Amino acid sequence: MARRFGPEESRGLAGGSLVSAESLRYQKMADNLCAQGKPNEAAPFMLKAMEDKNNVDIFVTFAFVQQNYRKALEVLEDGKLIGESSLESKYGPDAFKDGGPLVGQFNEVMDTRPYMRLLQAMVRVAVECKNHRKAADTIIEMFRLNPMDPMQQHKWLPTLLCRIKRYPDTLYFCQVFLDIFVSRLSLSQLPPGGGTQFLPPRRELYTPQEQEKMASYESTISYGAALAAFRLSGDCEESRMYLRAAVKANPTVMLKILRRSERPRTLNASARSYNSPEDAHDYLWLSQDLWLEEDVWNWVHANSDAQQAVRKDCSRPRCRRGEHSPGEFKQCGGCHTILYCSPQCQKDDWKRHKPDCVFEQEAKAIRRAISKGQPIPASGSIPVFAADFSEEGVRGYDPAPIKMTPEQEREEAERRRKRKEKKKQMNKKKEERKKAKKREEKQKIEAARNDGSDLEDIQEQIADTSLE
Repeated sequence: MARRFGPEESRGLAGGSLVSAESLRYQKMADNLCAQGKPNEAAPFMLKAMEDKNNVDIFVTFAFVQQNYRKALEVLEDGKLIGESSLESKYGPDAFKDGGPLVGQFNEVMDTRPYMRLLQAMVRVAVECKNHRKAADTIIEMFRLNPMDPMQQHKWLPTLLCRIKRYPDTLYFCQVFLDIFVSRLSLSQLPPGGGTQFLPPRRELYTPQEQEKMASYESTISYGAALAAFRLSGDCEESRMYLRAAVKANPTVMLKILRRSERPRTLNASARSYNSPEDAHDYLWLSQDLWLEEDVWNWVHANSDAQQAVRKDCSRPRCRRGEHSPGEFKQCGGCHTILYCSPQCQKDDWKRHKPDCVFEQEAKAIRRAISKGQPIPASGSIPVFAADFSEEGVRGYDPAPIKMTPEQEREEAERRRKRKEKKKQMNKKKEERKKAKKREEKQKIEAARNDGSDLEDIQEQIADTSLE
C-alpha cells in the first residue's frame, strides 16, 4: 500500500496541499480494510477517495486489489494521467517538460511524492507482467524527474536493462553510481537524468584502492556491472573485478546462485539493513534466472573469488573450522548475521556474541516498525532520529512521541495473542466441519449399500452438494 512517513504524514499533507481531508479519510479506511484482508469491503471507500481528482495514492491501493496484474497496470495508467493533470493544474502546463518548474526537482517538492509512488508501483506491476521494457522505461522517467532517486529504483534498473539486452547502458549506469561512491565523481557532477541519458561505458579498471572501496558498496550495482561486463567481453579482468566487489559486498547472493537455490517467489517484506540477506532475497527475485543461465553460472562457479567469498569460517574466535561447501554452517537464529560449525560452538560463544545479537535484533525491530509505519518499541536501547525532505529543505524529527509505553506494548502483545488464538479456533472449527461432512458422506454411502439404493446417485448428490 502507499505509505507516507515523516512530515508528509505528521502534517497530514499526503501530497502537499492538493488532497482533501475527506478523501484522505476514505483512503485511510480503505487501507485499514485492505490490511485486514477485506478488499471487497474497502472498494466503496476507494471509490469515494477517488472523487478527489488530486488523490493519486488511492490508485496504488486500488491497483493491488485487482484480480490480476494486467488490470492493476491499467489502474495505474489511469492514476498516472490523473497525477499529471493534478500537478499541471498547480505548476503549469510545462510541469513535466524538460526545463519546466518540476523536472529534475521532484525531490524538493512534496506534492510530487504520490505521483512518484505511483510510478514505483507501476515498475513493480510491469515486472510481474514480465513487461521489462516498460518497467525500465518507467524507472528512466523517474530519474528524469528526480535524478537523486529517493525511491531506490537504481537497485532494479541494471537488471531490467540486462533483461532487454542493453548491456552497454547497464554498465554505464552502474559506473556512474560506483564513480560517486569511490569519489571519482561528486554529486554536483551527477550526469543529466542521474545516469540515464546513457553514454558509452568506460572499459578500464578501477585502481586497487578504488576496488577495495567498491567491496563495501551496494552489491546490486556491482552485480549488475559484473553481468553486463561478462555479456560484453566474457571472462576478463573487468568482469572479474566487478564480480569480486559484488560477492564481497553481499555473498548471500552468490551463495544462492552457486547452490542453484529456488528463486524467491515474492519480494521480501521484512525490514532490512545495507547489503543484508533481505536485500539479497529481493535481488534474486528480480535477477536469479539471469545468473543461472549456463554460461554465466559456469563462469561464476569457476571463479575463485566467488567460491572463497561464500565459504565461511566458524564465528567462534578459537574455532578454525571452515566450510567445505557453500552454506554448510548454520546461522545464529537470533540475528542471522554469523555462522557456527556446530551447536556446541554456538553455546561456547554465546557470552561474547550476546550483546551484538541483542543489538541486531533491536535494530531489526526498529526497521520493521518504521517500514510498516508502526510505533517504535519503547523497550529498545537504540536512539532513533529520522530526517525527511520538504519544500523547506531537510527536516528532522524525533519519533520519540510515537513510541509505545510498556503498558501499550503489553496491550499490543495481548491483541496479537487474541488474534492468534481466534485464528487457531477458526481453523479448528473449519477442520471439525470438514470431518463432520466426511462422516455424513460416509454414513450416506453406507446406508445406500444396506438398503440397496443406487450408490452412483448418492455419490452424485454428494458431489453436487460439495460444489454448492
